[in-house]
Amino acid sequence: MRTASMLLSAFIITIVANSAQADELAPREGSSIKLGSVVSTAYYTIEKDGYQVVATVASGEVAPPVRLIATLLSGQKVILSVPRAVGQSAMELEIKRSEDRVFLNEGGVITSLGE
Repeated sequence: MRTASMLLSAFIITIVANSAQADELAPREGSSIKLGSVVSTAYYTIEKDGYQVVATVASGEVAPPVRLIATLLSGQKVILSVPRAVGQSAMELEIKRSEDRVFLNEGGVITSLGE
């Protein structure tokens, strides 16, 4: 549990205050994303049956993180959604593969983990 807390703290520290509409993700290079109070990291690897996208989502130090794994072919996408209060739109992170590129598109904050 302490390791999860330390990882979450490291992800939050790497968040930058500028937002982006779309950001290209490079293979094996993770990005950190913040959707409100939810922090996520995402990366992908190139596999024989498609691009395997891995996103780990954490909502706090107490709750265990959740991991999403999806294998995408060109033109496919996966969406992570964080609900909000009644009457408010959910915050969403779209991970989309287009040919040999993968893009993150959302309204939160995206930073490269290498920065």
